Amino acid sequence: MPDSAKLKIMTFTKPIAGFTLVELVVAIAVFAIAMTSLIIAFNPATTGSADPILQTRAAELGQAYLEEIIGKRFDENNSVGSQSRCGDGTAPACTAQGSFGPDAGENRSRFDDVDDYDGLTEVPTNALGTTRTNYNSYQVAITVTYAGGDLGLNAGDAKRIDLLITGPNGGQYDFTAYRTNF
Repeated sequence: MPDSAKLKIMTFTKPIAGFTLVELVVAIAVFAIAMTSLIIAFNPATTGSADPILQTRAAELGQAYLEEIIGKRFDENNSVGSQSRCGDGTAPACTAQGSFGPDAGENRSRFDDVDDYDGLTEVPTNALGTTRTNYNSYQVAITVTYAGGDLGLNAGDAKRIDLLITGPNGGQYDFTAYRTNF
């Protein structure tokens, strides 16, 4: 046989390189399983990625409300500037807990003492009643109670302010502060 004929036979018998259909289907299935596992692994991270932002906003809102409330007089019967305080013998007794809440004719912009805020539930506003921008999907609820015993004082010498903020995702954030009668 001539050499040129040998060459042609060798090139004919050489296998063609490539993937079979079965190999492609197996590779696609393995890739799909791997991608599904990765998506499942990263899903909790993506669904909770907004939580720190919502928590920060709730903390800012809670701080604003507590600063406003604590800046008010302890009780309606305390003199402005706290020269005399309710229940000390020189001023009328402190407001009974059953009478907490806004006084007659008061609205949020006219609250003048801590217990006026008791029972307040609202979409966040500032002290003048203007809705706070970027907080319209939040809800604020405030409860005020006598709690001097929590601080080792007479029961009527401190008021506990509990603030519950509900975020847009339904998360609830609790804040508590005390205002004393001193």
